[in-house]
Amino acid sequence: MRASTPVALLGLATAVMGEVHQLIVGTFGTEFLYTLEFDDQALTLDLISNMSTNAASSWIALSHDKKNLYGTSWNIPTGYVSYTLNNATDIVYDTNVTIGGDCQSSKAIFIMASSEPPYAVYGSPFGGTADCGSVMSVNADGVISGMQQNYTYSSSSGVHGMAFNPANTLLYSSDDSGNALWTHSVDQTTGELTYVANVSGPATGSDPRHVAVHPSGEYLYVILEGANELAQYSIDNATGVPSFDNVTYPLIPSDATSSSYWSDEVAVSFSGNYLWATSRGRATNTTGYISGFSLSTTGAITQQMFLTPTTSTGGTSNSIAPSGFSDKWAALTDSASGFVEIWELAANGSAASIVAHLDLVDGGCCANAVWYN
Repeated sequence: MRASTPVALLGLATAVMGEVHQLIVGTFGTEFLYTLEFDDQALTLDLISNMSTNAASSWIALSHDKKNLYGTSWNIPTGYVSYTLNNATDIVYDTNVTIGGDCQSSKAIFIMASSEPPYAVYGSPFGGTADCGSVMSVNADGVISGMQQNYTYSSSSGVHGMAFNPANTLLYSSDDSGNALWTHSVDQTTGELTYVANVSGPATGSDPRHVAVHPSGEYLYVILEGANELAQYSIDNATGVPSFDNVTYPLIPSDATSSSYWSDEVAVSFSGNYLWATSRGRATNTTGYISGFSLSTTGAITQQMFLTPTTSTGGTSNSIAPSGFSDKWAALTDSASGFVEIWELAANGSAASIVAHLDLVDGGCCANAVWYN
């Protein structure tokens, strides 16, 4: 297989055409990992591996070098799971780590890995007594070696997503249950976190769910699950603490009933020129929506480019994963009907459309996807 080589063009960054790319997909309720293959010239999406595991992972994340895969685990017991990636289809289970402490009654909902030494892995539980987070150490091979730190938020917290600043010196947590955004500093030797600040959501019931940071480090984008909006925050250069810019954009149509939707995910494109965001429909007769935004060189949102219905409600996912080699492609997962789609962004970012669709109906698929190459 040829390696994917990014080529910078004016406007939309694009990959050399004719490459084949692989994605790994996790599941909510079944114990599988799926590997898919996307041909960006033929515009086909195929299942090339279906690996049985001992954990259902509602969220998965790659290590900085893509030699390891980390996932949440709801069943062996509740905690986090670590795999070695020999390649996208040769995935070897290594170990699992329990949440432990006062949060062991909660279910792990999110996981991410630092791209800087010591390459610690970070997770958050949700539900139960989910007022804490987890920091896990890794060994020389990138395998999770143990629980480094259990830290607390507040008694009302339920963190659903996290994001680093570009240097991985600050970690931002979106507190869905506590309607807040948290900032922690990262110890560059141990990976442990220290509390810096807690900022309330824009309004009561806005419910920050997921967050993303622009590569410039100047802006933070927040999905407001309850308000069905995307919010823009500026990051203070001195303190690293975000502040609300009083800028929001709708993630559902203006004539839609907000209580019929719950917004989900936000992610920055490969070049940093665009932003993707999604919402989900709560009822079977509604669709979710996918939206795109243009960004300035510093990351300020300049325009909402489109708001387009997705194929179905999205279920509990409608998770968007932009490729790591081009602005052109993004993967969207759906747990209502159990499928993965590849969406293509127009050359000027003005629209997006489905170019490939793959059904993976197993009663638990699909959670989120990660691009292996």
